[in-house]
Amino acid sequence: MTEKHIDTLVGELKQKGHEIPKDVAEAINDIGFRLLEQVRLGNKDNVFYMLLRCFKAKEKKIPEEIVNTFKPENEKYFKTLIFSFLAPILGKKEGGEE
Repeated sequence: MTEKHIDTLVGELKQKGHEIPKDVAEAINDIGFRLLEQVRLGNKDNVFYMLLRCFKAKEKKIPEEIVNTFKPENEKYFKTLIFSFLAPILGKKEGGEE
């Protein structure tokens, strides 16, 4: 993958993180520390499962940008991409305060 493609995907993931439905954001925050630890360890399967579970539990479709993060060609940038998505979500409190 080209650096330009990764830059674009990082931007898209940040935007998706800001636009995520409130109920899914709450579900992700509930498992935030476990999710961050799995990302840090590079456990892609567990990270995908945990995110998919949060979306499915709230009957929402997982965004294509997140699925793209797990493609083999993005392996080198996995942590950067996932953290880009999670950054706007984790720690967000009700009422928009962080």
